[in-house]
Amino acid sequence: MGFLDHSTNNIILDAVLTDAGRRQLAANRGDFRIAYFSLADDEVDYGLILKFGRAIGKEKISKNTPIFEAQTNAQIALKNRLLSLPDPTVSRLPQISATVLGTESISLSRLTASRQRASVTLTQTMEGGRRIPDGAVDSSFTVIVPDRFVKLPNRNFFAIDEISRMASYTLVAGGSRNASGGADTNFEVRISTGLDDEMFDGFGDQGNKSQISSVITIIGNQTGFRKDVQVTITKT
Repeated sequence: MGFLDHSTNNIILDAVLTDAGRRQLAANRGDFRIAYFSLADDEVDYGLILKFGRAIGKEKISKNTPIFEAQTNAQIALKNRLLSLPDPTVSRLPQISATVLGTESISLSRLTASRQRASVTLTQTMEGGRRIPDGAVDSSFTVIVPDRFVKLPNRNFFAIDEISRMASYTLVAGGSRNASGGADTNFEVRISTGLDDEMFDGFGDQGNKSQISSVITIIGNQTGFRKDVQVTITKT
């Protein structure tokens, strides 16, 4: 959903279904219902408030910020979702950490058996050891992976983009909470079958075709918090 450019004082919205929504509607099963919606502020540069102050900065944002068009590709829409919390005085929000043996990156090897898989620990934390506020804890996460290169074994993706080959998985958080009151879960990443020399030639890094660099995206389904994790795959 996005605002249309117009020369009047009326507010005109352009709402479209994503590709996944269109597929469900086209199935014509009679069960397609839009029950929820999300809003985002991907266009907003909050640095204007720091630069000009709250009053002038807000005015510059409202008058000068261009609005993105509605997107049918769910992979690039709503990257910074808005969040409503029961406590209006909250000034800090939690972070999502995704670690592999203490590092926030994933290194895999096509030929080294011990490095063809990686176990990722996903944790919601709060700066300074504070407790995560109510309404900012996720009960499930969406993990988006480059399906050409890696998969989540023993899990079924619920959507895949036929062009970008980005596959989306849903992970349910564990029942218990960590010391900050946040969610924890674990998942495994492994190299996709069929990752041959031709794939490295086509998708390898510029200047180093023996290595493929990509990103796994983790999104909290309730809060919209987003975390990108670097993935590196080598031939050997």
